[in-house]
Amino acid sequence: MRRFFLALILLAAFQSFLFAQTKLREVDLRISGVGSGTSYSGVISKFGRPASRKSERTSRELSCTGSDITDLKLQYSGLDVGLIGDGDGRNLKVVEIVVTSNRWRASGIRVGATPKEIIRRFGEANSRTRRGSRATYGYVTSGNLGVVNFEFLDGRLVKIVMSETLC
Repeated sequence: MRRFFLALILLAAFQSFLFAQTKLREVDLRISGVGSGTSYSGVISKFGRPASRKSERTSRELSCTGSDITDLKLQYSGLDVGLIGDGDGRNLKVVEIVVTSNRWRASGIRVGATPKEIIRRFGEANSRTRRGSRATYGYVTSGNLGVVNFEFLDGRLVKIVMSETLC
C-alpha cells in the first residue's frame, strides 16, 4: 500500500514538473515600433495627435500599485493606446493596445487575417476559446507581463488586444 501511495505521489510530482516546464508563446506586439513600455512621446511621434484623449488619476489608496497613478487613453481611428504613469501624469508608458482596423499593421498582422496566418506568424496559441462564430487565440506578452488576444468573427480577425497585468 505504501508503494502505491509513493508511486502516486511521484507521478503527481512528475506531472507538475512537466507542466511547470511548459513555455508559453510570447508575442511582442508592436505597431510602427510602438509596443509595451513605449513612452508617451514615442506614441505621439509615431501616430501624431490622437482623435481623443482621456486622462484619469487614481490615488494610492485606490491604486493596486500603492502609489498615485495616471491612466491615459489615446484614441486614433481603429487604434486605442493605453498608458500608465505617475500621479502627476509623467513617465507615461504603454500598457495596452487595441487594434480594430486593417489600417494598422500589428507585428506583421492586420485586421482581416485568418487564424492560419496568426499561427504561421506567432506559432500555436497558448489558449483558444470559441463562442458561436467568435474565436479568440491567446498568447502572453514578452516577459509574460500580460496577454495578447486575437479575436475572430466568422474566421476573420476583427480585434487585436495587448494588455499588461498591472497588479
